[in-house]
Amino acid sequence: MKTNKVYYGDAMELSKELQPNSINLVITSPPYANTKSYGEGINIFFPAIYAEWFLPLAKQVERALTPDGSFILNIGDICEKGTRSIYVYDLVCRIVRETKLKLHDRYFWIKKNGLPSSGPQRLDNKTEMIFHFKKNHQIKCFMDEIREPHAPSSLARWETPCGSTPVVDKEGNQFVKKRKHKANPKGKIPDGNFGFSNAASQRKDRVAKHPAAFHPDVPHKFINWLTEEGDVVLDPFMGSGTTKKVCEKLNRKWIGFELNKNYKDLIDETI
Repeated sequence: MKTNKVYYGDAMELSKELQPNSINLVITSPPYANTKSYGEGINIFFPAIYAEWFLPLAKQVERALTPDGSFILNIGDICEKGTRSIYVYDLVCRIVRETKLKLHDRYFWIKKNGLPSSGPQRLDNKTEMIFHFKKNHQIKCFMDEIREPHAPSSLARWETPCGSTPVVDKEGNQFVKKRKHKANPKGKIPDGNFGFSNAASQRKDRVAKHPAAFHPDVPHKFINWLTEEGDVVLDPFMGSGTTKKVCEKLNRKWIGFELNKNYKDLIDETI
């Protein structure tokens, strides 16, 4: 497959044409189970069959990833008849058990401007899950690219010696060695709770054309962290084209799959 091109069709079939070990990062947010309509002729898969539908793509992702590649999957769960569905967890477990992909970590997307989604017996929910799979134990990553500023309180605390991991001496007595901590001048490692905005903070006429557009902050974080210039990024559910646009800004090559040709004008826009 050529890079810097959108292929219109079913991701399950198009993914079979990917070359082995050719993709450095797959990042996507597939249609969630039974929640959004993406237009006439676009199937929405119910929770009971969602994993069965998605697994063939996961197997092709495993084949196409480079040995140090990553697969970032953003997916939200749902409530059915007052009960939280476990279809997302079923999918994650089956990906690990039925492919050679490993679950590297999971992150929480806390939507800064998410709409209230609670019920009379349920807490407000503005959180989605992001699952990070890998092909092998070692992944390509560039932590310095996503470091954040140290809190002033942390910098002040490190001016004086402070405790670290307790140590046990040969007599069995436990004590804490104190030492000065040196702050990394490039900043701290971020935690796994990401305060990304949702698509509503983008230009409104653009969001109105797609029912579940990515905000650029989502792919930007992971593309910066897990790839370098010239690497290839795949989004098998390109949607409004956010991943493509971020790749172009960051000088990454990209491939996109999209079933709905009506999104072509959105995908071709620049940001």
